[in-house]
Amino acid sequence: MNDQGYGNRQWWSDEGWVWREERQSAEPLYWRHNQWNGPNQPVVGVSYYEAEAFCLWAGGHLPTEQEWEAAARGPDGDEFPWGDQWRDGICNSAELKLGVTTPVGLFPGSRSKAYDLDDAAGNVWEWCNSLYKRDEEWRVLRGGAWIDVGRDVRCAIRFRGDPNNRYDIVGFRMVL
Repeated sequence: MNDQGYGNRQWWSDEGWVWREERQSAEPLYWRHNQWNGPNQPVVGVSYYEAEAFCLWAGGHLPTEQEWEAAARGPDGDEFPWGDQWRDGICNSAELKLGVTTPVGLFPGSRSKAYDLDDAAGNVWEWCNSLYKRDEEWRVLRGGAWIDVGRDVRCAIRFRGDPNNRYDIVGFRMVL
């Protein structure tokens, strides 16, 4: 935002630029809400297009669904990033009843054992650069969020999101 990325066409896909121009967005939806914008909390309230533009600006990309799942599961194909068994209190899921995102890394026990990724289960759903179904515009979301129960934050769970919407349960992860 300090580099005026919201107004710089070079960082946006054609669809993303149309989205930005129609809405005249200049920051994530919840950017000025302390509940959603504390130190080290994942940014929420970003459309797929905003996440995509940020990644391009930063020199990375949104993961494909396959990249996301491979990183979360690790080479052993674990059910959860930390292993095959659910453990209460290990990540920001509905069981904790926090009702908000938490700082990234607050739950070190949930860190993926293979790749040291934080919050690949719980906290926020994450945009992926994959279509949910071949002939639609909905995008894949992975990871589960603070509102989801344990069975819904497994590595294999996928959800769909309208790329135009900005949810308080959706953020993103960047691949470099």
